[in-house]
Amino acid sequence: MDLNRILREGFIAGCIGAAVVAIWFLIVDTINGQPLFTPAMLGSAVFWGAHDPASVVIEPARIFGYTMIHVSAFVVVGCIAAALAAEVEYAPSTLFLVIVGFCFFEVGFYILMALLAKPLLSNLVWWNVAIGNGLAALGMGYYLWREHPRIGEELRRHPLGETEDGE
Repeated sequence: MDLNRILREGFIAGCIGAAVVAIWFLIVDTINGQPLFTPAMLGSAVFWGAHDPASVVIEPARIFGYTMIHVSAFVVVGCIAAALAAEVEYAPSTLFLVIVGFCFFEVGFYILMALLAKPLLSNLVWWNVAIGNGLAALGMGYYLWREHPRIGEELRRHPLGETEDGE
């Protein structure tokens, strides 16, 4: 595996995922009449220890601080996804790792939020997070799919990862 390629693809995929989730929550927050509330709420919990949604102040420091964590986390996830995509090119049966990894990421986010800001979770509806992360996974996956065309070719030849011998 070419480390430079993985890091480049991971960075780009992570930025795509972070942007998709940020746009999703900007839309959700705007519909709810409080644009940028979600990153301000999470930034308030992480940096200021806020536990009450009423105490959340929508200000640039909280939004920017959480956005840096958000982007960094997605870049790490993007690098892992890029490494998995490079591996799947050579061993298509490892594609299941992508699905398992996504599930761990989803559950891990909720565990992290539960540890940091349990009272604030009532404002972070689980299905909004699931939709946002699902959209991010689609965006990241589409980008990586286009960067690794051999995956599609191999899956067309062996849809479930089986070999010529039927294994």
